[in-house]
Amino acid sequence: MDLKNEVIANFKKITKKEVTLDSDIKSLGLDSLDIVDLLMDLEDKYGVEFENEEMTSLVTVNDVVKAIELKTK
Repeated sequence: MDLKNEVIANFKKITKKEVTLDSDIKSLGLDSLDIVDLLMDLEDKYGVEFENEEMTSLVTVNDVVKAIELKTK
């Protein structure tokens, strides 16, 4: 499974909704704690770290994918 699909799958675990790369994270029904938990899980899984300011700038699922890709290169 590629990174994009893995990140989408992580969002689906929490939201049980249709998730695409263009999905707005907040529109998925996640509260701020859900978002932080999800990002922390992704940090552990990919060995990356998101700064607090960076977490607030992640608007779409694609933003999360791109951030992980940049940090793992």
